Amino acid sequence: MSDIDTPQELFESNCSINSEPFALQNLGSYMEPEFSENCILIIDPGMAVHNRAYAVVRYEGDMYFRQYIERGDNKFLVPLNSQHDEIELKSEFEVVGCVIQQKQRKQKPLHYYHLNKDSKQMDFSISGKLKDKEES
Repeated sequence: MSDIDTPQELFESNCSINSEPFALQNLGSYMEPEFSENCILIIDPGMAVHNRAYAVVRYEGDMYFRQYIERGDNKFLVPLNSQHDEIELKSEFEVVGCVIQQKQRKQKPLHYYHLNKDSKQMDFSISGKLKDKEES
């Protein structure tokens, strides 16, 4: 039997020191309709957080999957489901990583970052897109 008591402790022991992308399961309806409950998220801890990114953030002892929004100098974690409240980040927080892909049962995976062929930069898509065959 493991000495780890909570899913957060398990996550911290296995993922937080790793710089490779990892998978998490979305729990709850906070990010519907874009991310359904129980969909699988691929998180990249090396992706820099930016305004409107879908991010996993550790704040005040809890871990959140929300959209990261900047309004002036203020920073927020905003659920896509308006039935839930947003969280203003008033103190220090840690970005665990950004969602780069999701997979829902019986659907093709959606990707949130795509290589721009002209600029060679990664473009963010607020609604996930299917990956082009050329990018594979």
